Amino acid sequence: MSRRLRPLGPVLLVTVLAACGIQTDERPRALPVAPTSTTTTSTPEPTGPLEAVLWYVEDQNLVPASRPVSDRRLATALEALVAPTTNLEGNLSNSVPIGTELLGVEQSASGIRIALSGAFDELAGTSRQLALGQLVLTAPQDRDVEEVRFLVDGEPVRASTPERGDVDAATVCDFVSLLPTGDELAGESLAPATLDQLVRRRAEVEAECG
Repeated sequence: MSRRLRPLGPVLLVTVLAACGIQTDERPRALPVAPTSTTTTSTPEPTGPLEAVLWYVEDQNLVPASRPVSDRRLATALEALVAPTTNLEGNLSNSVPIGTELLGVEQSASGIRIALSGAFDELAGTSRQLALGQLVLTAPQDRDVEEVRFLVDGEPVRASTPERGDVDAATVCDFVSLLPTGDELAGESLAPATLDQLVRRRAEVEAECG
């Protein structure tokens, strides 16, 4: 006659496990979790040609134009402005005299100092105001700039402005009267993007200068 095996009781089961070298816990233990690695995906830098907004002259007014540059440095934008200019849209021209060289640019908490060669001193009257306005409006390039000072051949020079006359340090507010409205340039052969830039910048300057 066969006998049926009875299940081991709790006490006997613990004794058997201990004899086999298996440790027992009074409470359940959480299973260890393997460490996971996190992969960070970086956003690629935008590619394509670089452009800077430079300011030129159109019918005795200051008008912006996007021009290709090699990098984002302020000196690069100003060098592009004083360099001989070709392929400008519409009737844009440059009041900065040919032969003017950018000798240096310094930016500090008080503003920007632009050093130019002696050829710049050939200008006088309205042409000088327009050229200075081109430089002052080109200088910020999305930077917080309050004042722009000038040196010619290493000597500090005063800036001739239409709003305050000759000043030691000029601001964009000194040239607001040279920024035309979009309506004033509506008949000119300028790209819509240029007109949009001009209207937006004029609104910013008017809001800043009151």
